[in-house]
Amino acid sequence: MIAGNFIQHFLQALKRSSALFLVLVTGIFVFCEKLSGQNLIYNPGFEILLKPVKSKFPGNIEQALPWFPAGIGSPDLIRRGEDFHGKATAASGENYAGIILYDGDNKDFREYLEIKLTQTLVKNTEYCLRFSVSAAAKSFAFTDELGILLTADSVLSSDWNTIQHEPTFTTQKYAAISDTGSWKKLEFKFKANGTEQFLTIGNFRTDNATSIQINDKYAFLKLAYLYIDDIYLGPCNPVADPVIGQQPIFAPAPVIESGKLRVPNVVTPNGDGFNDSFTIPGLPKYAELTITHKDGSVILRSTNYTNDWDGAGVMPGKYRYELKLPDGNLISGSVDLVRK
Repeated sequence: MIAGNFIQHFLQALKRSSALFLVLVTGIFVFCEKLSGQNLIYNPGFEILLKPVKSKFPGNIEQALPWFPAGIGSPDLIRRGEDFHGKATAASGENYAGIILYDGDNKDFREYLEIKLTQTLVKNTEYCLRFSVSAAAKSFAFTDELGILLTADSVLSSDWNTIQHEPTFTTQKYAAISDTGSWKKLEFKFKANGTEQFLTIGNFRTDNATSIQINDKYAFLKLAYLYIDDIYLGPCNPVADPVIGQQPIFAPAPVIESGKLRVPNVVTPNGDGFNDSFTIPGLPKYAELTITHKDGSVILRSTNYTNDWDGAGVMPGKYRYELKLPDGNLISGSVDLVRK
């Protein structure tokens, strides 16, 4: 409890400075590891957030420090069990992540969830990786192509496409993950080679090598969408058997304000007055917005965006945005254009 209060006050004192915030992040990772001594995944249940997410639609995974997308496709941070792909509840806590494993409308489009471990794995030491998964009820299809990659370096990619690495582990072949009403726990046991520092989760196969099982042939978006929660990587028999995905015992999950802007990640121009346009409350004048397709082609470029883009003239799908504020700050992410 003392450590928890210390960190909470420390966060509040330093969050105003971006430079000091980086120091804070690094220090907390080390501090967490010393205190827990178990899970090498920091923020395993996506409960520690950079800013509150008040929309019922999912937001960018970057809000769940220190998780990040390995490609341009951005995994979703989902809170309180509500999202576009079907209501669900977290395996534990409030939050969980969602990723696209297959997109029938966009060839080889992928989303990857990546994190740097709190420490490099020790050579020849046995570890266990455990996490929970659940398929989205509104998925067009289910797939068995869930891969887990452990690497010495990040596999960051500059495009939307398949990261073609041979995964360290894959789920059982020809056994599509189709649990929609419950969470399925996965476990992988292995000996480390001593270089592993990054964990990446996603589909590392191309569309031609991905087998799918149709769930809803009438689904508007042709996706295989998967929820992920409660990620543990550490000793297979820790001193105190961990509850998968529990938050570090030294502190409650803090919420850190990083700014007033809330950028939507879905546009539904159906005239109901809700998300009819890409509207950013409180957007200052002369904010520059660029929206691009997955192939890099520019859909919209505005030097003084006025919250009026409704996707007119373009097909439904996922698009990338980059918002440059007058003070020079950049905000980027993805937005789904959905027509019903």
